[in-house]
Amino acid sequence: MPIVRQRRAAALAVAAAALMPLGLAPAFAQDQSQTQTQAPAAGEAPAAAPEATPDMVVATVNGKPVTLAEVIIARSSLPQQYQQLPDAQLMPALIDQAVVQALLAQQAEEAGRGDDPIAAIHAEIARTSYLAESEMGKVIADATTEEALRALYEEKAAEMEPTPEIRASHILVEDKALADEIKAELDGGADFAELAQQHGTDGTKDRGGDLGWFDEGQMVPAFAEAAFGAEQGVVVGPVETQFGWHLILVTDQREAPVPTFEEMRQELAQEAARTAATQKVEELRAGAEIEMSDELPDPSAIRRDDLLAPNR
Repeated sequence: MPIVRQRRAAALAVAAAALMPLGLAPAFAQDQSQTQTQAPAAGEAPAAAPEATPDMVVATVNGKPVTLAEVIIARSSLPQQYQQLPDAQLMPALIDQAVVQALLAQQAEEAGRGDDPIAAIHAEIARTSYLAESEMGKVIADATTEEALRALYEEKAAEMEPTPEIRASHILVEDKALADEIKAELDGGADFAELAQQHGTDGTKDRGGDLGWFDEGQMVPAFAEAAFGAEQGVVVGPVETQFGWHLILVTDQREAPVPTFEEMRQELAQEAARTAATQKVEELRAGAEIEMSDELPDPSAIRRDDLLAPNR
């Protein structure tokens, strides 16, 4: 095998092994050349790939087909860092994973473990989980259509009022005596931004103490009360908060407009999804007969992994 192909096969083997449960990793130590797509010869146009379908057979193991649907499901369950690997690297690794799993499953069947009750429980949990997620996905999709979200926005926007905001600067120091000295300098005509740069103890000092725009609820109560009660252009303070002593200068005022639909889209979608999911579960509970057993084991039983040990 040429050195380039050897390196490529080795890299694929390492990456593929990382995708696998520990017990299946050794299968990827083999040469992956059987699952590599052969490059066309010079001057040859690459053959067009066949159209993908869920039931497309990508491998056969002792007569049992492995379908593209199985590969897609395996890929969707991978950790995110593996999902980002190139498709040309993932596909052969996932197909080989399916082949190894099929071989091991067939071996277990031959050993008489095909009717293992734990295997049946795993299968039922997987089926139930898929169906539940599918149904909830449909509920959420119906609740978060463009039309539904715009209707929710109009409902909320009708109840909103413009929020008063101010823009202010502050000088934050650790003790009141220094704050009083700075206040005296400001009253004497000193520049606020220069004194903020000289004495400020937080990150705003590098921009002259500017805090930007904020509404009353964004600040701690003592600061908010002083700032929103101040006259524009007049320094107030010192005001004590848990951060220290503040001198505050309001530089501008406005009423923030109601947020646009696009600004609220994500928040609306999250709220609509939560509401729809909660309502659906409550509706299903109300229409079902649910009986909780009066006899339960000690709560520590949920950690009894030994109870699931397969029959060997």
